[in-house]
Amino acid sequence: MEKKGNLNSSKEFLLNSAPEIISILKTIAHQKRFEILILLLEGPLTFQKLLEKTTLKKSALSNHLNDLKDKHLVDKVQHGTYKITDYGKNYVKSIENAYRENYNIKKKIKEKNQMLKLTKSFLERDR
Repeated sequence: MEKKGNLNSSKEFLLNSAPEIISILKTIAHQKRFEILILLLEGPLTFQKLLEKTTLKKSALSNHLNDLKDKHLVDKVQHGTYKITDYGKNYVKSIENAYRENYNIKKKIKEKNQMLKLTKSFLERDR
């Protein structure tokens, strides 16, 4: 019975938080912003280093950094240097963990289906 209560409170929390969650996910969902977050996982980087590593134009990088700062995913730690926040790290790591887990599940399903095909073709040969 307790699990159902936890599920209901989780569902309620997610439904009530949906607009904010979706807004954050939309920000992260842009390939270059996601790339910036990944680069910043290694530590703070200057605007110039981010320019070099992302191959973005100055204005585009500035806009992406502002979007990430607005969602509290990135902070400007000193003039021209940026770091990922703990909040940002948590989102990126959660995405990574979910993706890895689902990737492994899909891989196991694919392997199982290949094994079934092999078994089926082997059994059909004996007929």
